[in-house]
Amino acid sequence: MSLHLDDPVTALPGVGPKLAGRLAEGLNIHTVRDLIEHYPRRYHDAGEVLDLSEVDEGDPATLIGEVLDWSTRRVPPKGKRRRALDVTTGRVRQASGAVFTVTFFNQWWRSSRLPAGTVAAFSGEVGSFKGALQLKSPDVQPLGRVAGGLDPDAAAERLAHQRLLAVYPAIDGVPSFKLNELVEVALEQLPPFKEWLPQALRDEHGLMDLDPAVRGIHQPPDPGVAQAARDRLVFDELFALQLGLQRRRARLEAETVGLDNEPVEVGRAATFVERLPFEPTGAQTRAMAGIGDDLGSPSPMHRLLQGDVGSGKTLVAVWAMLCAVDNGRQAALMVPTEVLAEQHHRTLTELLAPLGVNVLDGVRVELLTSSTTRTARRRILGELLEGRVDLIVGTHALLEEGVRFADLGVVVIDEQHRFGVSQRVRLTDKTADTGMDRSATPDVLVMTATPIPRSLALTLYGDLDVTVLDELPPGREPINTQLITRQQADRREKLYRFLRAQAQAGHRAYVVCPFVEESETLPGTAAVDEHQRLASTVFPDLDVALVHGRLTPSEKEEAMRAFRAGDSQVLVSTTVIEVGVDVPEATVMVIEDAERFGISQLHQLRGRVGRGGGRSFCVLFAGWSAQITDDGLQRLEAVARTTDGFELAEADLAIRGEGQLFGQAQSGAADLKLAKLNQDVEVVERTRDLARSVVADDPDLKAPEHVDLRTEVIRRYGDVDAFAALRTG
Repeated sequence: MSLHLDDPVTALPGVGPKLAGRLAEGLNIHTVRDLIEHYPRRYHDAGEVLDLSEVDEGDPATLIGEVLDWSTRRVPPKGKRRRALDVTTGRVRQASGAVFTVTFFNQWWRSSRLPAGTVAAFSGEVGSFKGALQLKSPDVQPLGRVAGGLDPDAAAERLAHQRLLAVYPAIDGVPSFKLNELVEVALEQLPPFKEWLPQALRDEHGLMDLDPAVRGIHQPPDPGVAQAARDRLVFDELFALQLGLQRRRARLEAETVGLDNEPVEVGRAATFVERLPFEPTGAQTRAMAGIGDDLGSPSPMHRLLQGDVGSGKTLVAVWAMLCAVDNGRQAALMVPTEVLAEQHHRTLTELLAPLGVNVLDGVRVELLTSSTTRTARRRILGELLEGRVDLIVGTHALLEEGVRFADLGVVVIDEQHRFGVSQRVRLTDKTADTGMDRSATPDVLVMTATPIPRSLALTLYGDLDVTVLDELPPGREPINTQLITRQQADRREKLYRFLRAQAQAGHRAYVVCPFVEESETLPGTAAVDEHQRLASTVFPDLDVALVHGRLTPSEKEEAMRAFRAGDSQVLVSTTVIEVGVDVPEATVMVIEDAERFGISQLHQLRGRVGRGGGRSFCVLFAGWSAQITDDGLQRLEAVARTTDGFELAEADLAIRGEGQLFGQAQSGAADLKLAKLNQDVEVVERTRDLARSVVADDPDLKAPEHVDLRTEVIRRYGDVDAFAALRTG
């Protein structure tokens, strides 16, 4: 009876409940397919496996043997070497009985990783020590244990047909060599893997057939086969994902019709741009042109507008919303937090002042959040339904029952990663039943100030058109960013003197902390404690305000009002001020325990200063409460090195990987077992274009030549509607 991919992993010989539990808990391997899709992270080049009698001193060699024992000795400092050296030596016996030694420096842990009885391949340059052959600091690949029935002869025989040995991501209790054994057994018992890509497509893109690709990724005879196998499987992952995204887009467009929100030559949108006190950037002008084409299209707009901090996304969004107003419709701007909603409401009011706001025939703008009073809410809902409100800014409160529009034309979602697709759909379905064609769908513009690498944007948002604002308005200087560690404690006092001088010159400063109050489990600066320290000890001559998520809306608004007005010169905060807060006089951003924040958060926080022109500064305090990890230090050094958000996004992707960066439910990127978006961007673009072409000709993939494509997409992701779950943040 042959093995099947959907069988539980316990169907494999030797996999009992205990091992199956470890595989499931530590590696998320539940089925045979999960095991086969647990791909090698690298390969150990075993080269030619030799016996001691066949090697010469000075030559490279791979020797296989059973570890007999270990010893460690300390060598005192000598000459230029100022520290003592731990030398760990293992004795290894080959099948012939010959013994060689392996030596490692300052790696005492080798004895616990390779205990007596371990059979392993040791690769390195052959030397000698006290008349015996020795390998210094060799590469090591454990192959099994003598107690498990594997001896050096059997190990050498296993490697005879395969030069490259797969090294798998592993955990304690399930080492790489055990995974190698399981995969080998599974591949022996599995039937040929069923091909799903048409032959013509494989030929066009130079792709290996599926069965040899799956077997070759695990047991490649040489590096060329390993690379060809990876190329095929990466293509499969990305093409299946793009097919699903494009099918979802085709379904949306087939089931809905757009509204005519085409820009008019003489209207509020055109007047808005004409009366701006500055010229829009070239990127803003191009964005408005592209969005204008969408607004006049028969299909609803589905566009992602991404741009770095301060690139002017709000201006473009306001123009798009005014296009709806010019066509007799309404527009809604939904944001994730009350602080941001209030900020956007103020910004819209200021930007639209030349057109007249809430006066006579001016533009009617309203704000709706959970803090809106019952009386005001009742009035706003009534006027929305009657069509007397043109633009509304709100939080999730816009999604509540009772919120209905007379004729909703354009929906703008800011910081879209905080919302799911289902929430976006709920908002676009808020037009009241007034006899209109209910299949007509508002145009949707989703925005993010979190720069996304092009490869990731094309993958996560394959069903959206992407517009990038890649220019900053004139006058915006790069923010001077400094990284200060605990070893540079004297610089903290210098910073406080500088911050006081900035306050005396009429400027303001943020101090951001990772926690509201002291945590019992995680070390870090608490905003409440830092506020008290700064107000009473460091800056008793200044007014220090405090804002965090546990304050009431009125308390938060009062703190922000005082800071904006200059009544407070320093604002201690958590990340509630991460996005949207705009205080032009703020010139200094201090971030405590910066290692606790991701690159995107740090970049967003830094973007709160420098919005009024002139020089601004960001200080990252790191390592004051806890030791910094290598990854943490890389992130901070990247932020200190550049203010280019897209460069930082690429760095973040390289450091953390797409799965960690976005999470499985949000992005679908965690479904990519092999593809690495930062290095496979060419394949991302190629598969996206190919998927668009295929779906344009056959939206449901029902044609005979596409049936296997449809089956594979559904197997991986479920039917089209399952893609609504890919971006639920």
